[in-house]
Amino acid sequence: MASIGKKRYTEVSDIVLSSLKVFKTFKQEFKDYKKTKKLSFENIDRLERDLYDLKNSTHSLFRANVSEKKEIEETDIFDLIVSSIFHEMLHLKEYIYIIEKYEPRYLVLEKKIGDKKELDPSKRDFLRHSRETVGEAKLGMPLKLQGINELVDDALPHLARIIKMNSFDNRLVRALFVYSDYLDNLFPEGGIKKLYSEVYAGGWIEGYFLVAESFRKSGFGLEATTILKKIIEEGAVLKQEKIVAEYIERARGELGNISAGLA
Repeated sequence: MASIGKKRYTEVSDIVLSSLKVFKTFKQEFKDYKKTKKLSFENIDRLERDLYDLKNSTHSLFRANVSEKKEIEETDIFDLIVSSIFHEMLHLKEYIYIIEKYEPRYLVLEKKIGDKKELDPSKRDFLRHSRETVGEAKLGMPLKLQGINELVDDALPHLARIIKMNSFDNRLVRALFVYSDYLDNLFPEGGIKKLYSEVYAGGWIEGYFLVAESFRKSGFGLEATTILKKIIEEGAVLKQEKIVAEYIERARGELGNISAGLA
């Protein structure tokens, strides 16, 4: 990632985790809307503020003068998608405000003012404009929500590639495992195992092994032991390709080293 230069890779890890949190939160709001046909202005407002921070982070770390670059990088595309999601979220929040806050007040005024032929033209224009505003919001909100959902889906493959490009970063590898519930929500067909399978040649077993290794080196022997045992137990049912067998054997070796160190 030439666009990052000497900037701290910990910032990439922070952006990845923030992205996963924001996307997961949005997906939950989208799922709830499909059931209730309602959105909370307060929830979307918090999500928009989180997106604002994420947008600023991606701009700071990823943004460069694209016109001067020979090749467009994953980070350039991801930064643009995050910006698009943020700006679309602003429109969505405005629609929700109109429906949730503005329409009830408008309906009270309409009832009191009435819409008679002798009504003052300025008041009649106000009622017409308000009806149009509310109507636009009611038509636009579900379309805007669906559009944001599609943008989030567009962002996920690019985020996975950014993770792959930084798969050497132990902090990121371990953080993904710790916050695997984000991935379970965003990648329902496989969760973290699916992501690791896309990132590592050895699939999820290699990802798990690197996490266990990171925990062990940081002094978290119990956590490392739990993951290593999972590799051995769950790996045993897989087709025994050479690389799988190698990681299972390495996991056994690491378990032995941890046990010896605890003895």
